[in-house]
Amino acid sequence: MNKLLEIKNISLTYQTLKSETEAIKNISFDVSKGEFVSIVGPSGSGKTTILSLIAGLIAPSSGEIFIDGKQVKNVSTDVGYMFQRDNLFEWINIYQNVLIGPKINHNKNCLSKIELKSLINKYGLGGFEKAKPTELSGGMRQRVSLIRTLALNPKILLLDEPFSALDSQTRLSVQNNIHSIIKSEHKTAILVTHDISEAISMSNRIIVLTKRPGTIKTIFNLEFNESLTPLERRNDPIFNSYFKSLWDELQ
Repeated sequence: MNKLLEIKNISLTYQTLKSETEAIKNISFDVSKGEFVSIVGPSGSGKTTILSLIAGLIAPSSGEIFIDGKQVKNVSTDVGYMFQRDNLFEWINIYQNVLIGPKINHNKNCLSKIELKSLINKYGLGGFEKAKPTELSGGMRQRVSLIRTLALNPKILLLDEPFSALDSQTRLSVQNNIHSIIKSEHKTAILVTHDISEAISMSNRIIVLTKRPGTIKTIFNLEFNESLTPLERRNDPIFNSYFKSLWDELQ
């Protein structure tokens, strides 16, 4: 598969007037087009920092990042970012929320209004276009958030614990929905999570970081049948084996 993202020996040190903190050190990995990669590790190991670097929100102290062969030097329009909270604007309706990105960015690669309406209908939100976010369930809000991110037609989706605010039952359902949408739209995704089961159920590969300064400890290649949904993976006999191996690495 073609390399879409290349991260080459990136390090980041946060500096203040009184001290400096080495957040990550010599991180290198590639992500291919259409791949779903998760990043796990102890708290403070630099997982979200890596996403911020890929998005161009901050610059590395050393090393380089390339998306589709182009070096990331500032905020990248090739990246869509989903945060822990859906961050929907409560005072406007669902359709207006979805249109926020294209209106702000004026990016010629953004999806058209017709394409966005098609996505809204395709993923179970048809008939809710005029509803306010407060009228939707947590799972529906996350689907709106993802469609709003897809509106910018990004090459890479960055998911920073987007399911952490949901209750456990809703969380499993939404993981299934979001994974299905990402796969259906042929998007490349990088997920940061503290949930081992979530990472195993959704990913092609899992990158395990050490404690701060975060370095890559190991990378797991997951060999599930491609047709399985995240929920179906959890019932696969190999799931428990991956869980134990990943748990041991994180201890």
